[in-house]
Amino acid sequence: MFSLRRLLGPSLLLLLLGGCDQPPLSTRIGHLGELRIGTVAGPLSCYLGPKGPAGLEYELARRFAHSLGVRPRFLVYPTRRAALQALRLGKVQLVAAARQPSRADLRGLRPSRPWHRAPLVFVQRMGKKEAKQAPAVVPADSLAAERLSDLDLPMTARPELSEEAILQGLEEGRHLRTLVNQPLFEIMQGYLPHLVAGKTLPEAAGFRWFFSAAYDTSLERAANRFLDKQRRNGTLQRLLTRYIDQVPRRDFVTLRDFWRHLRQRLPKYEALFRQAEADTGIDWRLLAAVGYQESHWNPKARSPTGVRGLMMLTRQAARRQGVTDRLDPAQSIAGGARHLRWMEERIPARIQEPDRLWLTLASYNVGYGHLEDARILTQRAGADPDRWEAVKRHLPLLSNPKFYRTLKHGKARGGEPVTYVENIRYYYHLLVWWDHQRQGLDCTDQDHRAEVLAATPR
Repeated sequence: MFSLRRLLGPSLLLLLLGGCDQPPLSTRIGHLGELRIGTVAGPLSCYLGPKGPAGLEYELARRFAHSLGVRPRFLVYPTRRAALQALRLGKVQLVAAARQPSRADLRGLRPSRPWHRAPLVFVQRMGKKEAKQAPAVVPADSLAAERLSDLDLPMTARPELSEEAILQGLEEGRHLRTLVNQPLFEIMQGYLPHLVAGKTLPEAAGFRWFFSAAYDTSLERAANRFLDKQRRNGTLQRLLTRYIDQVPRRDFVTLRDFWRHLRQRLPKYEALFRQAEADTGIDWRLLAAVGYQESHWNPKARSPTGVRGLMMLTRQAARRQGVTDRLDPAQSIAGGARHLRWMEERIPARIQEPDRLWLTLASYNVGYGHLEDARILTQRAGADPDRWEAVKRHLPLLSNPKFYRTLKHGKARGGEPVTYVENIRYYYHLLVWWDHQRQGLDCTDQDHRAEVLAATPR
């Protein structure tokens, strides 16, 4: 028997029947138990982080689905244009992709209220004099393409490229110039050292969600109420702070040298870091971040204080972990991983991740006794000694005689472990991003998410 549902699929069938006498879309989604969300892979939208799916749009849209009492299902498209086309075809019911709408977006779609506003900024590759005069490469039908057209400025509109792909192309020298929203540029600059900003256009535009105009407005109204609530209760500002304002960044030389060493040195030791993960359960990329902070992956490194090797082990730590040759990279990496696990096991069991990890790393650098002294100072000040953000404010006091004379383990260069931990967090951030990029993973890869969670220190 001829089946319209089989021919068209449930999504497109709902689209065609939208004008019939049916319950509101939000009610139908509730009955289905699932909200299909179109997005793109990117630091503002949806990506796979060390502990699983992350991203500002991912967090917001996931919370929205839960507010409806349904599970979110994210579908990642190569471009925002493709995600919006999927919305028009009824394949998804919402697009949450850090998109500032253009006039083309309004054909058959309805945008939500803005959840953030930002200007567009010209971005070019450092060291290319001709970049300032080059046509800006932008995604077709984007707000950037629309603004360039209105200003009668030269551009190359590419329907197959996302904003993130164009910025990557600038870094690799395949493009010279683009126009992109400022938050995305600032975040991507933390990964790509050769990106520099040029002129900023004066008018800010809002990031919005998108809904199909073929349906009723019930889902859109629910989304607007949800976004208003997230703004009022402070959740939206916390997400903006986390994903935009507090994204780790370093200077050009630090970032340039990291990528150079990653290409030239890390391949020699990746298998050893992976073996250390298998032996200790610690994410190999975290171990690699520690190794980079310690020695820039130099197996012959040494310091005036007597620490040596790729993981810069002290003589005492090497003896404790059975390392007979600190300059042997295999022994150094394996011993450093075991020592890090040993330090982690000394941290009080009540302290949860991620604070447990950051406190372990601080202890690895400054010693467990000095870390405990800093936690005592934190407690004396009425702050939480189990939280890294509180402890790191008191670690530098270990070099002040007013404070260290009152403590069991005496003076220490307490500012160093703070820098040490923050650097490792940054290098870990870069290594996870690089690892997922080369594997082509995105935030829908649930199997890898479980693997990452299982590999964190515990």
